[in-house]
Amino acid sequence: MTDAVNQATYKASEAYHPHHIDRLKDPEYAAVYLEVHLEDHEPLDIETNLLKLALSNVAEALAPEQLATHTETIETILQKQGAEAIYGLADWLKGLGLKLTVTVDQESKIQDFAPEDSETEAPEMMPVAA
Repeated sequence: MTDAVNQATYKASEAYHPHHIDRLKDPEYAAVYLEVHLEDHEPLDIETNLLKLALSNVAEALAPEQLATHTETIETILQKQGAEAIYGLADWLKGLGLKLTVTVDQESKIQDFAPEDSETEAPEMMPVAA
């Protein structure tokens, strides 16, 4: 790539960042942003730097006065394993006014309960007394 292309890309990214942080100031938007980052990847495929960037962006938007502290905490959390990492992330999010939750995966639910073949009969319905 030429320097002109790199400079143009950098300028475009630089102009986008303030707008992106401004959008993330809405806690509901920030929650969806993080949810999408965590859902769109297989657990082993999550790029640590990308996740770190997403968490840093949310910290910058929701607690700009404590950004340095939050950045340090993010580093610490991402170095932990298992339950320690999960509870660390949950506590960190709570400090930003967000909450780590678990919900039913509708796609998985539909696939898990779909009949395996066309010969499977539907359960018999009980008549309702009038």
